[in-house]
Amino acid sequence: GSWKNNMGKVVLVGAGPGDEGLLTLKGEKYIKEADCLVYDRLSSPKLLELAKDTCELIYVGKENHKHVMKQESINELLFQKSNEYPLVVRLKGGDPYVFGRGGEEALYLTDKNVRVEVVPGVSSSVAALADAGIPITHRGIAKGFNVITAHSRKDEEADIDYSQLTDSTITCVFLMGLAHVKSIAKGLMDAGRDKNTPAAVISNATLPCQRKCIGKLCDIGHKIEQADLRSPAVIVVGDVVSLCDKLDFFEKRPMFGKKIIVPYIQSVDKYIDIPYSRGKQSQLIEKLSELGADVTAVITGKIKPIIITDFQDKIKTSDWILFTSKNGVKTFFYNLNKSKADIRILCGCQFGVVGSATAAELRKYHINADLISEVNTGKGLADSFLKKTELTWKKGRKQNVLIWSAQETSGELEKALEGFVNLKKIDAYVNEEYISENVRFLDDADAVVYTSVSNVNRFLKENHSQKKKIKAFSIGPKTTAALHDNGISDVVEAYECSYDSLIQSLKEL
Repeated sequence: GSWKNNMGKVVLVGAGPGDEGLLTLKGEKYIKEADCLVYDRLSSPKLLELAKDTCELIYVGKENHKHVMKQESINELLFQKSNEYPLVVRLKGGDPYVFGRGGEEALYLTDKNVRVEVVPGVSSSVAALADAGIPITHRGIAKGFNVITAHSRKDEEADIDYSQLTDSTITCVFLMGLAHVKSIAKGLMDAGRDKNTPAAVISNATLPCQRKCIGKLCDIGHKIEQADLRSPAVIVVGDVVSLCDKLDFFEKRPMFGKKIIVPYIQSVDKYIDIPYSRGKQSQLIEKLSELGADVTAVITGKIKPIIITDFQDKIKTSDWILFTSKNGVKTFFYNLNKSKADIRILCGCQFGVVGSATAAELRKYHINADLISEVNTGKGLADSFLKKTELTWKKGRKQNVLIWSAQETSGELEKALEGFVNLKKIDAYVNEEYISENVRFLDDADAVVYTSVSNVNRFLKENHSQKKKIKAFSIGPKTTAALHDNGISDVVEAYECSYDSLIQSLKEL
């Protein structure tokens, strides 16, 4: 039919099996652009963080026997929201069309003349096996595969014709069947499949909390009862299961399954749109995840930029601009963009920075720092600055210096420069306190990693006694001192103040 002009578009996006890294680039693009996001429990919660602040998020549940919203109601909701918003994204676990009821939603919307698009997702039927070390097909062992739902429309065991699943060269994958492992195994054996055929059940596939149970058709039902696996789970039957010991790279990572809490401050990147700001997750969280750790990232603060109204006037009169952090550099160029200033306004300015990381950030904007402090503190920058400009201030000429830093800075840089220069401090960004709710595995976490004093104080503010019991890892002396002040004496401190050093300490967990 012809599309109604006033209607929005609905995009069904496959969120993948759980690991947010398995989202497609196209899926990510649509989540970021969405005006309304309708999601269920199989979607990684981290994917929701990609949505813009103004996006309406609607949870529609869809857990076995506990439907928050019936499918008919979800269909109707998508239609209603397409009348309210230009872009509605329906985020579905795995692939929308692999037992995800995406076809029903797409047909319902199409019948109502709503524009629909489908973005395929990585299906757990393939991904779960790969991360468990099981190739779904393998030359000489399995020449094909069947993917079967073990769930009927009424949330009961599906009526499966096992006589079609007896070929030993075909891998059988059953989705949504954790409660029916015994009867699936019996059905296959009764139909003629060898009782010694290898079988596996993979729970929470592709996630750091992934667990699996390996057996044979004749004993997998009993083994699964002992293993206490949780849904979602994938069942796989076939000779390819025997390869899992050799090919299990995922679970052999050095920190696999270690439960680590990382309190962190959300980067200013989330709020600014500039060419070199990509909004990446904390490097520490990224590295720990790559090593297989099950990381819970707890936001303790959000760095937000402050818009400087008379930005151009302040720059025109400055001889030096000093940055105490990467965030200072980012918010400076954010304001340069906002004020619609020409880059040539910086002609004649010299730049000083605290440390090599801030200098590297400045270089991204094609500016080499004229001064890098010898010591990575505000006082260190002041000392280096006064040394470099000694001839000028000794002659009594005061240079105009602009300090571009956080609102809640310690002030040591200003104090050290006072009297030697004409000083202006710009509050360029603010570190707002924020505690994200429901911290997972507080009870059974292996460690909490602290990377700053503010993270210590903010994280320990609530549930203090419970959090004190978890082993503490600190990035350096100041952070360790803050932990001691909070009554935590058993602290492992990194041998040097860096993420790599901190990770080395954690590997010994």
